[in-house]
Amino acid sequence: MPIHSENWAYWHAGACDTASILDAYTTAVDNGLWKRWSRALTQSSYYWARHPKPPASYQDTHADYSQFATAIRSDPSITHVVQVGIGGSSLGPQALHDALRRCVPLSEQRPAAFIANLDSDDFDSVIQTVPVETTLFIVVSKSGGTEETHVNLKRLVDRCGDSVYNRVVTITSPGSPLDQPNRYRRVFYLDKRTGGRFSGTSVVGGLLVSIALGTACWDAVLHGAYAMDQHANRQDPGHNIPLAMALIWYNQRQQSEVQAIIPYTQSLDLFPNHLQQLICESNGKSVTHTGAPVTGPTAPVVFGQTGTLAQHAFFQLLHQGTHPVPVTLIAVRHSQCTNRNQRDLMAHVIAQSAVFQQANRPHTVLLTQQLTPQAMGALWSLYEATTVFQACLWELNAFDQPGVELGKRIAQQVYSPDGELDHYARQLRQFIDS
Repeated sequence: MPIHSENWAYWHAGACDTASILDAYTTAVDNGLWKRWSRALTQSSYYWARHPKPPASYQDTHADYSQFATAIRSDPSITHVVQVGIGGSSLGPQALHDALRRCVPLSEQRPAAFIANLDSDDFDSVIQTVPVETTLFIVVSKSGGTEETHVNLKRLVDRCGDSVYNRVVTITSPGSPLDQPNRYRRVFYLDKRTGGRFSGTSVVGGLLVSIALGTACWDAVLHGAYAMDQHANRQDPGHNIPLAMALIWYNQRQQSEVQAIIPYTQSLDLFPNHLQQLICESNGKSVTHTGAPVTGPTAPVVFGQTGTLAQHAFFQLLHQGTHPVPVTLIAVRHSQCTNRNQRDLMAHVIAQSAVFQQANRPHTVLLTQQLTPQAMGALWSLYEATTVFQACLWELNAFDQPGVELGKRIAQQVYSPDGELDHYARQLRQFIDS
């Protein structure tokens, strides 16, 4: 079942035929698929980040952060950039940066690093490798109170003193604790409807990439993402890659609750990590958007690694394990660095697909000619749209994460003098403290 978009081609094989996909689509349309799709797009604003004409109400102003990035790149007092965030404020931007950095000559780059973990070792390992006096720090938290981000910002100030505020830029929502233009070098606002895992193409990813790799690179990413957004609106699964991918997983979910993402390019090394958050946090839910219990499995457990490394790690399980695991092979025909034909890698993609097909193991191949910034933007949008389509099929809210929020609230109680913990949590605290 080949499908083509402007930048990507899609191939699916094994355990799911075209007729079953079309039947699933017809049923989904009868059940209001496109109404739920429209409602989901009004519930979040992630797609406006790459729209050439966003509404005036959209707070993430591309022109502002692009102009700021250009000024920073021409400022000799800033040589490095570090992003401080967690989850979508770090995973997505880091995956984008790593995917794109080989597209830009080294002489035109600003070195970039990321601090995310609450573990102080993460902070120390980054701070020891950058020239703090010439580093711009981008601190990202929509609420302004995210624990990991707050703690790492405090560590930065403790290490460098108040003078570091002159090199701190914040990305947050209006009125948050990080919304202090008189303290920080600059404050940028993230639209309140854009959640972290969907914020990659907003200012959250755009500012870092624009400073590190240039605004031309980032503009091409947005162009590619917007082109895929238009592709995703086609009401025909035979001409809509993300819709077809969502329908196929919807049909297969009873057979497997795990999914593997294998990019055959080192540039996408961190992309499976981003997809793990995007898919699992969006659709790993047991109740619908109305609060009713779901009627079957929802999001899979997502994992992945670059090929051919993955072939030497866990492909034995994928080929002959007792539980079939749907696999997506992401193939890139030409390298980023030299434009060399990657025939050796393509031989492995073809071989692995052939072995999966012989065993009737469900798998997908996504193919692009070269991982250009435009192709990367399209791939980013493709998986966002697939995730939202899946949520529509399962009648889920893809944009909340109530399970995560509960864990955060309990963590705040653990060592609070007046914290209220249940018997189990008190026992575990005693075990750890002893």
